[in-house]
Amino acid sequence: MNDDASSDARDGAKVCVLPPLLYLGSIALGVMLNWFWTLGFAGGSVLRIVLGVALVCTGVAASWSAFSVFKRMGQDPNPRTSTPEVTREGPYRFTRNPMYIGLSLIQSGVGVALGNVWILILLVPTIIVMHYGVILREEEYLERKFGEEYLRFKSSVRRWV
Repeated sequence: MNDDASSDARDGAKVCVLPPLLYLGSIALGVMLNWFWTLGFAGGSVLRIVLGVALVCTGVAASWSAFSVFKRMGQDPNPRTSTPEVTREGPYRFTRNPMYIGLSLIQSGVGVALGNVWILILLVPTIIVMHYGVILREEEYLERKFGEEYLRFKSSVRRWV
């Protein structure tokens, strides 16, 4: 392997956790906590389930839309891999983190659909870990790699919504 290929393999954001694993772990922890100490919603189960499913579907659509843009551009969605260019297409016109918004909506939807308040409570520390352990590290990497181009994008598109 040549030097360019080996340096490219190390090029990427130094995130502390892979986002899908963080959200999945947060949901799993919420389910386990609910076994020991039930925190749920009272009544309205059909409406609650419909709302939860709608949130999950919206989250899947947001994540899939962003994932599709990455794949079309030949970019790996894993933040630990090299980013070949700043993405401004599709949902990236409105938010710098559509996949993470999608994952947050999915976690919210699962919590609502299951009537599990723990899953909703755990969304708060999940978003905090995402902010400090993933997003800020990605932004630092992208600023270092793309400089002024990324700073212009960052100033014109919001981090979340």
